[in-house]
Amino acid sequence: MTSGIARRVAAYFRDRAKLRGEKVALSARESEVLMLLSKGYANKEIADKLGLGIETVQTYLKHIYRKMHVHSRSEALVKYLSGESIQP
Repeated sequence: MTSGIARRVAAYFRDRAKLRGEKVALSARESEVLMLLSKGYANKEIADKLGLGIETVQTYLKHIYRKMHVHSRSEALVKYLSGESIQP
């Protein structure tokens, strides 16, 4: 994905979240997983850093996707990096 397209996608999600007033409440561990994901870490690296199994990281990602109403890592990252829809 080019940077121009990424900006458009981020703007789309940011605007959509603003219109709905949507806020996603993630657990502390889900937030950690998402933050490491945003830094480019693979599931195995996230598991190693947090002392978890890969399957556990995958489960956290499934929960994150469900809460954020997304279907992929890139959608979750765009929504996360837009900063509009995540509650601390």
